[in-house]
Amino acid sequence: MSGTNLDSLPNRGISLQSKKSQSLDYKPIDDRKYIPKQYKEVAENMEAQFAEEMIKQMNQTVDETSGEDSGMDYYKSIQTSDRAKMMASQNNLGLQNVILDQIYPKRLRNEVSLKQYEAQANLIHQNLPSYKLHKKTDNIELGKNDSTSQSGETIIARKNSEGGLP
Repeated sequence: MSGTNLDSLPNRGISLQSKKSQSLDYKPIDDRKYIPKQYKEVAENMEAQFAEEMIKQMNQTVDETSGEDSGMDYYKSIQTSDRAKMMASQNNLGLQNVILDQIYPKRLRNEVSLKQYEAQANLIHQNLPSYKLHKKTDNIELGKNDSTSQSGETIIARKNSEGGLP
């Protein structure tokens, strides 16, 4: 049957010829672009901490004599830390998605929610007090935070009668 033509076989309701699969042009929605940068950093750092602990435990299973060479231990700890950061930056373990699902739910992952979050964060940042230290007199001056917002937008804050936010 190795030399037979598929067209010569009887058709019993089963198509033996492969048809070109029709593409549905399915593209998964990238909802990570609507997650604030701070949340992504938290998830990545948590995954890096987990990966570092995992690598430390794996290294303990290898029989080594750790003697007086504390310099080698130091460099191994740096290597472990860097490996964990690299694994987290590539999202190899997949923990970031689980963490982000918990701290920033999928229902909030849209453009409107992201803009509202950024506006609220900028508003809070602008109303934080800033401290300036005069080096010559060692006086600390308390003033309003006049730094620019991260997105470059100006936000007008409404204040209630006591001077705070509504």
